[in-house]
Amino acid sequence: MKFICIRHSTIIIYTILIIVILISISFTYIITKNTHNNDIITEEFEDELEFICEDENNCEDSVRKELLIEQYNNKKLIALTFDDGPSKYTEILVDEMKKRNVPVTFFILGENASKRIDTLKFQIDAGNEIGIHSYTHKLFTKLNEDEILEQIDKTKEVIKKVYDKEITYIRVPYGSRNKKVDSSLEKANLTDILWNVDSRDWKFKNTTKTYNYVIKKVKGNDIILMHDTFKTSIEAAVKIVDKLLEEDYTFVTVSEFYETKNIIELNK
Repeated sequence: MKFICIRHSTIIIYTILIIVILISISFTYIITKNTHNNDIITEEFEDELEFICEDENNCEDSVRKELLIEQYNNKKLIALTFDDGPSKYTEILVDEMKKRNVPVTFFILGENASKRIDTLKFQIDAGNEIGIHSYTHKLFTKLNEDEILEQIDKTKEVIKKVYDKEITYIRVPYGSRNKKVDSSLEKANLTDILWNVDSRDWKFKNTTKTYNYVIKKVKGNDIILMHDTFKTSIEAAVKIVDKLLEEDYTFVTVSEFYETKNIIELNK
């Protein structure tokens, strides 16, 4: 009887050992297969990534374009623009926006820029976009074509002192245009940029009022008009940016805004 019990115990032990060995072999096979498959997937991904990103800058550009398209579709793009500068407050604004990695489009007055050429260079060196507002903020609809072109050309000459790229954007003073103005802009190869959110900072001259007004008006995919000639505007802009960043908005230059918009419209 004792012998039989021992024999049964031995059989049970051997059976358990065989089961454990079989499980181990199966597990090892599965892990080896998965590891091999993962290696293949990783190699394929790396090859594809290497092909796409042969140029690091192009890769970064592609990733950003995809982000901006997604954000535009989600109504989460904002182009923050400032008119009438540069002023004594502009460098403060540039510093604050740089801390937040927020690009700005400045529509400058040539007369002001000629007096603050170092500030203009500072704006450009920080990666911001520069457009023309005019030279002395005259109402273009009250000027003849030669006078309009003079306002444009004099401003271009100032910009050329510190910036070698072609200027393609203008914001006509007061947004006022007619056929004569349109003809002049066409000759100067300039595109007029308007806005859909006017901060009214020039009217309020109050940080809180400007902030509250803009936040109320923002609906997404907006071009915001502000002025870097008022201290209250700079303070309001910082608060506006911080609030909208918290709400997952992405800030872009006017160029990026229209480039993204055009890509989406072409693919409809």
